[in-house]
Amino acid sequence: MAEPSSHKTGTEVISGTQRWFWKLQLVSWLGILIVTFLSMSFWQSSVAWPEIEPANTLVQCTVAFLLSLLLKPIFDIAWDTPIGVRTFVYLVAVAVIAGIWTLVRMELFIRLTGKHSLWSEFGGWYYASLFVFLFWSALYCGVKYYLLLEQEHDKMLRVAAVHEREQIRRLHAESVAKEAQLKMLRYQLNPHFLFNTLNSINALIRFEQREEAGDMVMRLSQFLRHSLKEDPDHKVSLEQEIAVVLLYLDIEKTRFADRLQVQLDIEKSAVSAKVPSMLLQPLAENSIKYAIAPSESGGTIEISARRKGGRLLLRLTDSGSRCGGSGNSGEVPSSTGVGLSNIRDRLKTLYGDGYGLQQDWAPGGGMRVTIRIPFETDSANNKTGKIPA
Repeated sequence: MAEPSSHKTGTEVISGTQRWFWKLQLVSWLGILIVTFLSMSFWQSSVAWPEIEPANTLVQCTVAFLLSLLLKPIFDIAWDTPIGVRTFVYLVAVAVIAGIWTLVRMELFIRLTGKHSLWSEFGGWYYASLFVFLFWSALYCGVKYYLLLEQEHDKMLRVAAVHEREQIRRLHAESVAKEAQLKMLRYQLNPHFLFNTLNSINALIRFEQREEAGDMVMRLSQFLRHSLKEDPDHKVSLEQEIAVVLLYLDIEKTRFADRLQVQLDIEKSAVSAKVPSMLLQPLAENSIKYAIAPSESGGTIEISARRKGGRLLLRLTDSGSRCGGSGNSGEVPSSTGVGLSNIRDRLKTLYGDGYGLQQDWAPGGGMRVTIRIPFETDSANNKTGKIPA
């Protein structure tokens, strides 16, 4: 498609150049004709001169018009030569054409007036002819440079447009790839969580805790309904994210009863911050698996959020398993399955190098995961500013 467009543009440029040439050719020589006629008519004292002047001026300008047509091919041929050669050729051509025009003018003037002592004034007549054709040459070269500049400008615009289209296509392809990656990472969470929850429901049924199992099924349906309603590519407010993770923890409370305690420490200014959906649930799931479940007395999960300048600081801390000491002297364990690796991949896809993810031991002996991301808000999602209890 680009080739026909380029060919059409080149044809238009050539056609436009020809139109410019003939327009300026006619206008310039018509102007010289009028100026010459008026000047000669008003300045000549001879009574007979105005009678012969119109024919004389018309013939002179017609001859000059035809002689200028001889200059055009000479100028076009020498146009691509070095500037020194080109200038020399132009000056020689103008000098020759001006000389020819001077001879024609003087011979015509002699025949019309009958004067024979006019050749001594050849220098003055030649100077005027030279001035006229130098003016024509300057006008021709100026217009030619202008048209070439316009042509180069059009080429640059076409190239820029092509590059812009290529960049848009590349950005679209990157966006599609990024969207697919985010959906893949997000959808890994639902089967992972669903598998663990169904195992818990199965255990409750086996132990004939039907009421608890029914309550857990009801909360699971609410959680899945909320989870499937959110677009994996979009960010949600921290308020919404906290509500989702609390719904998940309520499901787990059906299983652990009083063994699971949840504490929230959310700064009011951080409530409206935008975060990736389902960001905290895998962290809470890890705490349930590695801290709460192994401990006979259960434990506490604390979720905190702070705004520090242009960054949002999220932290999820558990109280540890309380099995075999505090555990804060050993190596920081890494979770299996999706877990932190999934979160790290999602944050990397969304923020590039503009995020931080750290896992370490809390002072009390439990595990602490800290996330730092850019602080982003959306007024449309800034709701009540309250976190569910």
